[in-house]
Amino acid sequence: MEDDLDRLGVAPSDRKKLEAMGITRLDQIALLNHEKLGMGRGKGSAIIRRARNIIAHENIKDIEIDNDVIRIHLVKKSSSILKSVLSVLGVYNVPPGAAALVDGEGMIELHRKGRAFDRIIEGAQIEKEILDGRNISLAENMTLSEEQVLDFAKERGFHGFWKNVFDEIKGNDVMKKALTVSMFSTFEEPVHTVVIGEPGSSKTLAKEIIERNFRNITTVGANTTRAGLVINLATGEMGALAYSDKKIVLVDELDKIPEEDIEHCYELLSNGRCSVHSAKIHEEIESKFIMIAFANPSSQIFEDKPIKGISLPPLLMSRFALIVKTEKIDKESRLKLFEQKFYGGGEIREKPSFYNQWVEMAQSYAPSIKASTKKVKKYLESVNELVEEHYTTQLRRDLRMGDYTRRIPQAIARASFTDVGDEELDEAEKILYDSVESWGR
Repeated sequence: MEDDLDRLGVAPSDRKKLEAMGITRLDQIALLNHEKLGMGRGKGSAIIRRARNIIAHENIKDIEIDNDVIRIHLVKKSSSILKSVLSVLGVYNVPPGAAALVDGEGMIELHRKGRAFDRIIEGAQIEKEILDGRNISLAENMTLSEEQVLDFAKERGFHGFWKNVFDEIKGNDVMKKALTVSMFSTFEEPVHTVVIGEPGSSKTLAKEIIERNFRNITTVGANTTRAGLVINLATGEMGALAYSDKKIVLVDELDKIPEEDIEHCYELLSNGRCSVHSAKIHEEIESKFIMIAFANPSSQIFEDKPIKGISLPPLLMSRFALIVKTEKIDKESRLKLFEQKFYGGGEIREKPSFYNQWVEMAQSYAPSIKASTKKVKKYLESVNELVEEHYTTQLRRDLRMGDYTRRIPQAIARASFTDVGDEELDEAEKILYDSVESWGR
């Protein structure tokens, strides 16, 4: 059974030092400082911070945030839990006197006492967004037999999934297919997707549908994006991506990510690992996730050449297998959407447990490559043409497409629990080309 030191991921040599001091539990470590831990400022602070993060995330039930008060509802209370919660909210990173602590029944309150309280609110908002991404209703957790789920999935397949799950969205088929491919990719070989659209477009609804109906999701709001996805360099606190291992991460307003945080995202999106070194933190992060990100065009609306509206760096774009531009919704489609939302319904709402288990079971399914040699050759040549055409554009299709050529058809096959045949390659090629062509020439 995994013990507390295993959960911290300490090296064997550090484990021996801790055990020699009689330190084997997270609550012991959470109450210490790096001097008492005796491992140096960088390593000691990192171990203490990880212990506090684990304790806080296991004991925070809910967070209420007002302008002048933050209420944190707890599973239980102890000295180590209190210190851990205050740590993840960033209370120890602001000048003393910014907040007053009030101990309540099953909760604690932080009241505004100084201007630096705004930084604590920012930390609380980040924690609330992480917490909201974990909260799933009991109904969604109902367990079905594998046979039930397999029959349900095979009857509908890849196309049945994206059509039913995103039924509320009219048009935007390329976006719906791309999101589905991401959801059926794996944490070891993710297919990251970024959707760029004008404010109020269907990208917001797509994000809400995934957030509302699926579990194992981390939701990252605009406040978190601005503070830093990997690290907040102002406070030294780790960002949401560091705590999103084995999760689908929904990121809002990716275009607001701080420039200094982008370099950390490159590595983490590529291989699930990165090194973070700043004045306040020195740590190796391992977090393997699937990112579905949403962003606005640089001028808020698309102009004559939409591709010029991509404000994200080309190197960041290359980490996304699929880059989708949303379509405008016409009047008829918009009225149908209003009508459907008014009456409710749709299969995803009626059978959320089937869809949740469908995704979870499929992510452990390993399809074989059964496509013909001729089809594979044609498919790879088509992808190479995309790379040649867009290597120097804002879409930045480069050698990473070599990984995506395999991961995308595998995700499509995984949705139907089949192997990768000629049809799956045709569908993958169509999705890749449609996603690129939506940006125009």
